[in-house]
Amino acid sequence: MNLLMLSVDSLRWDAVARTHPHLMATPRFDRIAEVFSYTNRCFSVSTATRPVHQSVFSGLFPFEHGITGQHRRQRRLGIPRLFAALSKAGFRVGAFSEAASILGGVDIGAPVGALPNRAAAGRQQVERWLTSGDGQALFLHYWSTHAPYGAADGRALGETARLVRQGQVEAVQTSYREAVRECFEDKIAPLLERLDLGTWTVVLFGDHGERWAEEELYHGRTLHHDVLRVPLFFHVPYTNASPRGSICSLIDLSATLRTLFGLPRVEGYGRDLLAEPDGPIRYLAQIEPTPDREATDDIHMSTVGSTPAFDDTDEGDMTGVIAVYDAQHKATRNRPRSPWQWTSPFDAAQRPVLPPDLGFDPDQALQAWVRESSFVDHGLEDGIDADILHQRLRDLGYLG
Repeated sequence: MNLLMLSVDSLRWDAVARTHPHLMATPRFDRIAEVFSYTNRCFSVSTATRPVHQSVFSGLFPFEHGITGQHRRQRRLGIPRLFAALSKAGFRVGAFSEAASILGGVDIGAPVGALPNRAAAGRQQVERWLTSGDGQALFLHYWSTHAPYGAADGRALGETARLVRQGQVEAVQTSYREAVRECFEDKIAPLLERLDLGTWTVVLFGDHGERWAEEELYHGRTLHHDVLRVPLFFHVPYTNASPRGSICSLIDLSATLRTLFGLPRVEGYGRDLLAEPDGPIRYLAQIEPTPDREATDDIHMSTVGSTPAFDDTDEGDMTGVIAVYDAQHKATRNRPRSPWQWTSPFDAAQRPVLPPDLGFDPDQALQAWVRESSFVDHGLEDGIDADILHQRLRDLGYLG
């Protein structure tokens, strides 16, 4: 069997034709993916590209692997890496990204090469990599769906942000949906048509969403529903495999694939999505926002062996915005020791609700996750040079 993992950057929960045909039309993709299972009850572990992908491939929460924000350059020593495990098991592994520079310092267990943004050139590169037979594992990261969606200035916080400030959100949404349509119809669908889906397990997910609001012009500031909830497609040959349970998280992908491919288990908090849950399902999400103007000092401030921004509680590296949630309740905290704000995880409007009477204490959940983690006490290592990361974030529009 082979493995194909497809990450569509900034893919919102409602940017899927299967569930929102009035917003999206992707007939070519829908035909080939008709046999795929799909869930709209999946959430990410963060709302920025780098923390999310390190979680997907390690099976660890951000506080465990160390990349708690887009600008964090260090990761924990000895974290699991899914593609390294696949390679050790004899798989031929490959990884390509339309924004390989932004994944610098994220260790998936294989080098991440550049993937051309143009559909035809990208397809040709992938087709040259593919071979016949079993034992292939391929990861592709599509960035054309990420802000600014083709805007002339090429800056995530440039033209697109100005349109949002001017109230022209519909124009931004139109550009975004066209970028998503092109990605699914011109990039993903032709690739899937080329494959023998009887020999390929396919996982397609959004790493985070997008919000287009005055208070969050660009994702990675909050854990709002529209940036945290993501689509998840799953295909296992000759099975009706689909995610089990009332809610799931991208933290579960590593555990699921390790079980499916017979790889060593990791002592993390993800669960096998293809098995019935053996207890209550509860997750964490975390984002340490990149400073608005200038992140140079923040990128440079931590050194190897230090523990960045630990607070003085039993919660360890719980910096930034934190959410603890299950299928009924979501508790969000904007900074350490601030009050919890309660909502329903599937409510796009995020209307406030009363906290549950019993059985859900987010403070206790955080403390237990830190206390029982096998990785939180590991030292840190440089994943990428601070100056290089700073320039990459600036070039891609993350910094002003």
